[in-house]
Amino acid sequence: MNTPSRMCHAALLAFALMASAAVTHSQTIAQGVDGLRSGALFDELAHMDSLLFEASFVSCDAARANAIFTDDVEFYHDKDGLSTGEQVRENTRRLTAACPASRGIVRTLVPGTLRVYPIQGYGALQLGAHRFDERGAPTSTVAQFVSLWRQQEGQWRLARVMSFDHRSVPAGP
Repeated sequence: MNTPSRMCHAALLAFALMASAAVTHSQTIAQGVDGLRSGALFDELAHMDSLLFEASFVSCDAARANAIFTDDVEFYHDKDGLSTGEQVRENTRRLTAACPASRGIVRTLVPGTLRVYPIQGYGALQLGAHRFDERGAPTSTVAQFVSLWRQQEGQWRLARVMSFDHRSVPAGP
């Protein structure tokens, strides 16, 4: 091979290696961005989410629901604004006193939306979408949520919640 051909071949090889590395790097980023969809941590926090909503919407047990929150909990809601600490616990007491299940309101996770992102030395971030259906209503509500879970003394506690993008959709089946 003459020198110009070698240089062209070397340049093509270098380009191919860089492209391959870029694809591998972007796949690694995409997998990380996607979060955990399974595994022990995912299952544990999915369970904590279900405990919170079972206590809040089904058994309507304010004490059980409020025990999941940290003392300094913050709840950001696009429609209701910010509530903190005792305000969050009082809102939970009001919600459970009106017991959503007795009024035909059901909260479900939108299948395939739940993700978990570990935070070293603190806990984990959980995000997803959920749907609220009310028996007989012409529409349902879908919203996004982000939950920041803190692990304290071996227990998962909910420290921060963001609930946003609430919108009406046709009622579920």
